[in-house]
Amino acid sequence: MEIRLQERRALVQDYCARHKRHDTVFGNDLRYFLVFRSRKVIYCFIPKVASTQWKNELSVLEEEDDQIYGKVNDNFKNNLNHFSPEEVEKMLKDYFTFLFVRDPMERVLSAYKDKFLKENKAFHRAFGRRIVKQYRSNATQQALEKGSDVTFPEFANFVVDSHLVPDEHWAPFDKLCHPCAVNYDFIGRYEDLDEDAPYLIQKTGIDDLVSFPPFRASNTTAEMLHYYSQIPKARILQIAKIYESDFEMFGYPFPGHLEALLNSAHS
Repeated sequence: MEIRLQERRALVQDYCARHKRHDTVFGNDLRYFLVFRSRKVIYCFIPKVASTQWKNELSVLEEEDDQIYGKVNDNFKNNLNHFSPEEVEKMLKDYFTFLFVRDPMERVLSAYKDKFLKENKAFHRAFGRRIVKQYRSNATQQALEKGSDVTFPEFANFVVDSHLVPDEHWAPFDKLCHPCAVNYDFIGRYEDLDEDAPYLIQKTGIDDLVSFPPFRASNTTAEMLHYYSQIPKARILQIAKIYESDFEMFGYPFPGHLEALLNSAHS
């Protein structure tokens, strides 16, 4: 496990060195970093990478902080952007930092299924109506008003066209957790959560309060092929280009699950 973790960290460091990335992170960029002061742990959460589960499990550490340090005010959260630049610098240097990543193309599909195939009126109003209006020439009045039946090809078009200002649920890891600015102690993978989560919890010494439910990533190849076969090969490549740094930095192969589709003579 330690060798695996060292290899993951080395991949990121090599990427940042080769691309001459000397990033800094401050202000609002820190809103995805959750800090647990009593245990000196910082978690950068990436939506659609088991982040809701992690936040639920780690909430006991936030409660512990509240008991020890007290709340600054009723609205205080444990996001790192609420702390002073001096505190942030010290915490990022001294605390144990971790994040979890996921195959980028699988994460895009997961975001679509979660936000557009499930009942989510707020998201449908904010994004669905806009997507239907922009990409459906024969949209019904009902579809324009509800935005609840966005297709995967329509969503794929939107991801490509809005990639400069993406929503957090499909924004590249690079834009959320700034791995060329933060030297993470632990880089976990969604695909290996069943092994990585227990090891992380033990390694950080929070196993007295935190546990992670048994998890096994499902075989997603068939589902990936089903959805991505609905869009042209050129569009798939455009989406992959958006996440090029994520693929390279975290060692995910492309086309991965989509190899059979992209190698097809009919694609």
